[in-house]
Amino acid sequence: MDINTLQHIGRATYEPYYQHIWYPGGVEWYINHCFNTETLEKELNDPSIEYALPTDEQGNIIGLLKVHPLYPTPDGSIEDALYLEKIYLMPDYFGKGIGQKLLQQVEQQAIALGRKAIWLQVMHNAAIVEAYAKAGFRITGPTRFEFDLLKEEERDGWIMVKPLV
Repeated sequence: MDINTLQHIGRATYEPYYQHIWYPGGVEWYINHCFNTETLEKELNDPSIEYALPTDEQGNIIGLLKVHPLYPTPDGSIEDALYLEKIYLMPDYFGKGIGQKLLQQVEQQAIALGRKAIWLQVMHNAAIVEAYAKAGFRITGPTRFEFDLLKEEERDGWIMVKPLV
């Protein structure tokens, strides 16, 4: 996977949606934190992390996925789980059911790997929580996002799990 493309898509799928949750400089810090060359080189060579840039029928990139194919749930109740760390959409594809389709693809991947569940962390954003609930995820507990430039009121979140068996 081309690092420059991944960096471009990472920025294009993050910036439009999350400016409001950061103090000044926070979005740039977060994008650099997640998508700098050194981090991406390390993660792309780590067999426990997978990135995907799914495309539409015309070959246009519609988003970015980052998964950990084998990563236990935070409470340890399900060891054989897949962790969906990032699911970001390009702006042209937002609100068109594409996110649900990508969640279905991740679910198919998890099933093919024999995983018992998929889990993710999500901020207390009602629309996003509802979208995950629609896909079969359930809140199993709280989490916190501890980034210095993240606004305090945005730090609380949920761990959501979708059982697969």
